[in-house]
Amino acid sequence: MGTDDDLTEFLRVTDVVRIVTTTRDGRTIATPIWVVDVDGVSFIRSEFGHDSKWFRRATRNPGVGFETPAGRRAVELEAIDETDPLEAAVDDALHAKYGHRRSSLAAMLTPLAHGTTQRVVPLGRPL
Repeated sequence: MGTDDDLTEFLRVTDVVRIVTTTRDGRTIATPIWVVDVDGVSFIRSEFGHDSKWFRRATRNPGVGFETPAGRRAVELEAIDETDPLEAAVDDALHAKYGHRRSSLAAMLTPLAHGTTQRVVPLGRPL
């Protein structure tokens, strides 16, 4: 789990992951979220839009990562424009991975959620 490829593979195959965000006072909080893979790149989205606490922390404070079996791994998040064709690819990946959770999946496909799609960029180091 020490390489970027290991983290990407972990995120690809794990159903629910825990994103680790940092509060203003430096505490870390792990929150369960979904993550999908599109052509070897991981993407996340907030079901509750920009007002979700984890999303606000993740996009405002630099200390972001994921819990893995080998420890916490640091990442950067890059916002995806709502008009980017990747939004549709992320929708398709969500259907493929989480289609069995229809009621929860529906919330991840709304315009509110689309506005929060983030590319996950592994930093190759612990958090």
